[in-house]
Amino acid sequence: MHGLGGFIHSASIVLLGAGELAERAPADSFIDRHGGGLTILGLAAMMIVALLILVPQLLRARHRAMEMHHAEVLAALEKGLTLPVPDDRSRMAGRTAVLVPMVSILAAATVTCFLSAFKPDSVFSVTLAAWTVAGVVSLAAITGGVALMGRLAHLENGVDTDESAERALEQEQEQEREQQVR
Repeated sequence: MHGLGGFIHSASIVLLGAGELAERAPADSFIDRHGGGLTILGLAAMMIVALLILVPQLLRARHRAMEMHHAEVLAALEKGLTLPVPDDRSRMAGRTAVLVPMVSILAAATVTCFLSAFKPDSVFSVTLAAWTVAGVVSLAAITGGVALMGRLAHLENGVDTDESAERALEQEQEQEREQQVR
């Protein structure tokens, strides 16, 4: 009997040791402790690599476009022609209408990423506020940019909607006065 009691005592110590290891293993896991920070680090690294690839390509494309425009201007000057000065206002309005929403959405995504990594108590309310602000800012930028581009298109074509409407109203009033005089 003494052998059986010793065996049970040994088995219970082994089982208790295994239970302690099972309880400690998840808490001591590196991924569990630092998973949120590693996610943010990985996303930041991907963003930096993307910017290091995209920015030089965009700068090269802009440089090529400027060289082509310069060649056109020189060719026109050699022929004795003058090219109209390009109006960059509509291009800048379109760029603003695109870039402002991109930046606001990236900011909201960054806030969401940090919230999911550090798990505070108010995750939903802060995330909702961040995405709501990003949506409102994006909507305002797109609406303003499109309205400005439309206004610039009217000005470029020589049509001023406010003045043309006032002139049309004045002409109608003059015609009515003439008809009343007759």
